[in-house]
Amino acid sequence: MERKRLLRALALIAILLSQSLLINPTPISAATPGTLTHLKISSPEADYPIRDVWVWTPPLGNLDRSSLPVVYMLHGWPGSPASMISGIVKPLAVAFAKGAKPFIAVFPDGNAITHADSEWADSYDNKAMVETWITTKVIPNVESDRMRTSKERAIIGFSMGGYGAAIIGLHHPELFTQIATLAGYFITDDLTDAFGLNSSIHTPSTYLNRANKFTWFLAEGKDDYTVPIRGQAVSWAAKLKKVKAKYVLQSPSGGHSFTFVAGEMPSIAKWLVWPAMPTTPSPSPSTSPTPQPIPEPTQTATVQ
Repeated sequence: MERKRLLRALALIAILLSQSLLINPTPISAATPGTLTHLKISSPEADYPIRDVWVWTPPLGNLDRSSLPVVYMLHGWPGSPASMISGIVKPLAVAFAKGAKPFIAVFPDGNAITHADSEWADSYDNKAMVETWITTKVIPNVESDRMRTSKERAIIGFSMGGYGAAIIGLHHPELFTQIATLAGYFITDDLTDAFGLNSSIHTPSTYLNRANKFTWFLAEGKDDYTVPIRGQAVSWAAKLKKVKAKYVLQSPSGGHSFTFVAGEMPSIAKWLVWPAMPTTPSPSPSTSPTPQPIPEPTQTATVQ
């Protein structure tokens, strides 16, 4: 089993390398409209006590920044905020110029050290606490001008980030009402033992009874044969249908790449629905705690 998981991880890395997804380009070029701000935000963990966040604000014109909704964009693994920015910002700028309602795009760094495949989770040993960081630190810092309501906030992810967007949203329905997954998955795929004995609290179907609190955008490329992603969007759509959740399911041409991601940005920009005017702010930080793991049995003997 361990050998199979290792081989699968190596195969995924090989695919991503072949598609040049591991590069760390300059996050944004001078020719791209808008403003990119780099934040360093503390995290209650051992791996990265300070984590990086990039915030892209499109050209505002006559708009006030505090009036814009906010979308949190989660990268895959291996991946980085820079890789997401390089594939997303330009098509979004074009979509906004063509009339889609603009929003602020936030690109947090969800990487980890102890459990490299972080799954955007709080690991069982608290070495990485990515989900708690997002919900209690990133959101209040990014939205310090005005805390948005759940209807003014969305979460989107690619690959591992698609899983992260789904599970973080399902854990915190008071924070989000719209979830988009691009080549995401809805099972646990914990390659580096971040979950320990706690896979149930990290499994999206555990929270299926609250999935109808959200509207969903599911996209998976017709040529994406990545394990375990193949067929996940269709499978999750079938479950959403059973609980009468609203969803859009797309299967465009393309594989597991940022070409696929960039191609979906215009559709997502049109799909997102925002309130006409800012409303009463939501609580800050999150009012629903991230589900807590059961500590794993220690292998260290206690000396009396």
